[in-house]
Amino acid sequence: MAGTDRSGSRYGHVANDTSADLLEGRPETPVLQSPDEPILQSRELKVFDAIEVGHLRLLPGEVETLPFKGHLVNLHLSSAPHRLVQRRNECTHEGLRAPRAVDVVPAGTPAYWRMAVASEHISMILTDGFIRRVAVEADADPDKIEVVPFFNAPDPQIEGIGLSLLSEMETGGLGGELYAESLANVLTLHLLRNHSSLGRRSRRGIGSESGFSKRALGQATDYINDNLSRKLTLTEIAGAAHMSPHHFARSFKAATGLSPHQYVVQRRVERAKVLLSGTGLTTFEVARAVGFSNQSHLASHVRRLLGVSPGALRREIAS
Repeated sequence: MAGTDRSGSRYGHVANDTSADLLEGRPETPVLQSPDEPILQSRELKVFDAIEVGHLRLLPGEVETLPFKGHLVNLHLSSAPHRLVQRRNECTHEGLRAPRAVDVVPAGTPAYWRMAVASEHISMILTDGFIRRVAVEADADPDKIEVVPFFNAPDPQIEGIGLSLLSEMETGGLGGELYAESLANVLTLHLLRNHSSLGRRSRRGIGSESGFSKRALGQATDYINDNLSRKLTLTEIAGAAHMSPHHFARSFKAATGLSPHQYVVQRRVERAKVLLSGTGLTTFEVARAVGFSNQSHLASHVRRLLGVSPGALRREIAS
């Protein structure tokens, strides 16, 4: 690919006063179609606390974006390779767009794409405040870190995170904010380690804290069990154990064999089983009592973990 652009954007820096999110950041300028036919075919958006996710389908043509408010990570989903022209900061890159290729566009950077065929993408924007917080928790100075551009190349970890977020969108947020926050946390750490100006020594240090006491584990599980009925975030659970979120998530899984999200879901299903068998609450009331946003989410997780629907479980226990 032509051109070499390693210029970065410091956290919090925006090139000018005009910036955008995924809803407003993709003005369409078609060139391979009639002027009155937009390049944006469809757009589905989901805004979680720490990350904004867009599932985009684009027709052939040009896209010139405003500078984004956060760092943009784009995963190309289309199955067929095609020619692509990209331009950022006056540097042009031209080459073959491969399936599952990834782009990283630092905050405050306007960007331009020209595509000869229709394409599908998952676009993820990480908020500046969230990235700064993760950097501080990882003992890195956010004011001295720059995210560097990444052009049209594979990145298996970003691919996995992007597909997980796409699945979360398609299921209507089945995993909840805790799951989305965990994915955003992993994505941010990956950007800091692999797509930033950090040196190798600093990269090795990111997320390398050690030590997870039984007391910390007990504080975390007690907090979860005491608050199952409401929305739980990784940050607050980690705070109960007096740990940073990224270190807590990794240490918790090492100690229990489950991610914090998996543990919370398991405990909610276990409590739901008790309520279904010992109370006259409706399925909707049980779902709300154990922290699921609706009875459909309850039914999905009960069926996945116990192999039966909530109604069948209640009948089975009563018989």
